[in-house]
Amino acid sequence: MSTVQLQMDEVTWKHAQQVANQRQSTVEALIKEIINTLATMLDTEDPFLGMFAQEPELIDQIVASTMQSRENMPLRLSNG
Repeated sequence: MSTVQLQMDEVTWKHAQQVANQRQSTVEALIKEIINTLATMLDTEDPFLGMFAQEPELIDQIVASTMQSRENMPLRLSNG
């Protein structure tokens, strides 16, 4: 394991702490998660889908919500 020293401005540091606290995590764990997520995005042909590679349940919810919306408000007009 490597040790890395990181410098950032106060505003960025406060944002990092806020996000980590909201996720009940640490800034170190948050940075690791961001790097792993970005690496996953690079490993996929579609960067948008790569963002969600670690969130299959979220994708299921998005698809279900989209299908429900489409049933309620069809995108196509019927020829009748």
